[in-house]
Amino acid sequence: MSRFDRRKAEAGEGPAPTREKRGTLAPLIIFIAIVVFIVVALVTSRSAATERPFSYTELLMDTEVNLQIFCRGSGEARRAKEALFDEMKRLERLLSYSDPKSDLARINRAAGERPVEISPETVEVIQKALDYSSISEGAFDPTVAPLLELWGFREGDYRVPDPDELEEAGVLVDYRLVEVGTAEVYLPRPGMALDLGGIAKGYIVDRGLALLSQSGVRHALINAGGDIGILGPKADGSPWRVGIKHPCTDGELIAVIPWMKRGAVVTSGDYERFFVEDGVRYHHILDPRTGYPASSLVSVTVVAPTAMEADALSTALFVMGPQRGLALVESLSGVEAIMVTPQLELLISSGLRDLVELPGENK
Repeated sequence: MSRFDRRKAEAGEGPAPTREKRGTLAPLIIFIAIVVFIVVALVTSRSAATERPFSYTELLMDTEVNLQIFCRGSGEARRAKEALFDEMKRLERLLSYSDPKSDLARINRAAGERPVEISPETVEVIQKALDYSSISEGAFDPTVAPLLELWGFREGDYRVPDPDELEEAGVLVDYRLVEVGTAEVYLPRPGMALDLGGIAKGYIVDRGLALLSQSGVRHALINAGGDIGILGPKADGSPWRVGIKHPCTDGELIAVIPWMKRGAVVTSGDYERFFVEDGVRYHHILDPRTGYPASSLVSVTVVAPTAMEADALSTALFVMGPQRGLALVESLSGVEAIMVTPQLELLISSGLRDLVELPGENK
């Protein structure tokens, strides 16, 4: 025994493990890792095998909201569904344009007069709306409400406004004027109004997914009238197949996106709300800068980490058009898009080209 080892022994320490002893631990560690992996896989497989699909539909946010969910039993699924729809109704009451008691209605009534104290959720949505307005250089603008009113898209009394009317309403459309505090919002010009229709639905879907996840649900899809939020794959590990409606032919799809991760797929199309006057078709996705419907695309689908992001960006890209829109998508992390031109040409961002399924193609 060396003098060094003798000192360690006297101090109650044994000699350092030899290389040989260390080597004997490696197979044991590998064996334990393999056992743990097998146990986790078996538990996951057994859990997936006992989960069954359930589907529920509710009328919310002026649209049909469908929930597809995998749970171990009907009681668990029903409780998750009820909690989800209750939360979505609560948020709709805060963010609704038409409900006179909503935060949004109170903000709009006080335009040009005073700031309005509102809920944290409403502050969050409005701030995010302004962020996406900035990112898109005003192509998305939540202050577009006076123009939508002028065209009749709010109440359904459609008409083509005079150029003078559009110019007058356009003075009220500028997201940069909106003042947002920690708990209040102020619209400085009388007649200004916010419309969160291009982002609130996505936010509500995101909150719904978060609620499901917190309750232990691992496999679900929420479809709120084209705003689709996804929570993991289906219980058997297969992807959800999200169809993109053909903009010109009812009942047909122009593309399919298989999706397995948590995220969202949102489509904006000129076929959703429109009217025809003197043989000309006018739709509801307005260019805030001109006051007229955007015309360089007929459909935009955005895939993004959140439904709120996909919701706002689908409108923004529709207004920005193919070149500027695609450039914006390629600059944003985790965001992909499919754009359809009036000639039915599909423009697909780089991250989706190998994933998207087109009619007649074999993947």
